[in-house]
Amino acid sequence: MHPTRLLPLALAATALLVTACGTSDEASDPAASPTPSASSSPSGTTEPKPQPEPSRPPSSEKPVRGLVSAGGAAEGDLERTATPLPDAAAIKAYAATLGTSLQEPFATKATSLLGQVPAGQRLYAQTVYDGCEAPDPATITASTSGSDVVLHVTPPKSTKIQCLVAERSVALLSTDIPVG
Repeated sequence: MHPTRLLPLALAATALLVTACGTSDEASDPAASPTPSASSSPSGTTEPKPQPEPSRPPSSEKPVRGLVSAGGAAEGDLERTATPLPDAAAIKAYAATLGTSLQEPFATKATSLLGQVPAGQRLYAQTVYDGCEAPDPATITASTSGSDVVLHVTPPKSTKIQCLVAERSVALLSTDIPVG
């Protein structure tokens, strides 16, 4: 046989194999494979029954995280404890304590995150870092110190960058840590 005659045969065999086995997406999708809770439709295909969404307690919601940094805003010492931000007035009052270049970006980010805070959690802010590069928001965590909430952030790895003006970073984190 000539190779050109085998090509249509190979294509037909591949199509048959894909039809019989499904696609790689279906193979990795558990909803695409038949399960004990699946039912057959009139066309003979198996369709999964809808499963109810499991409810989660408020404390299991993922926290919202944010980090706002601005150059020239490193005024005074870093804060030792976090400030709760329950509403827009608290955000405005906290922003007023920051360096001028940080006030507006902080207020914008905090207001945006406040609307995403899961039920049962509260948004907190704390100045956490002064340096040439902003830390990764994914590293923000919270703990308690007495009756206070304290935010922690992993500083960026040193890259030996020399900066003329350090950036101040303010961490924002929602948490359900009980205080008081």
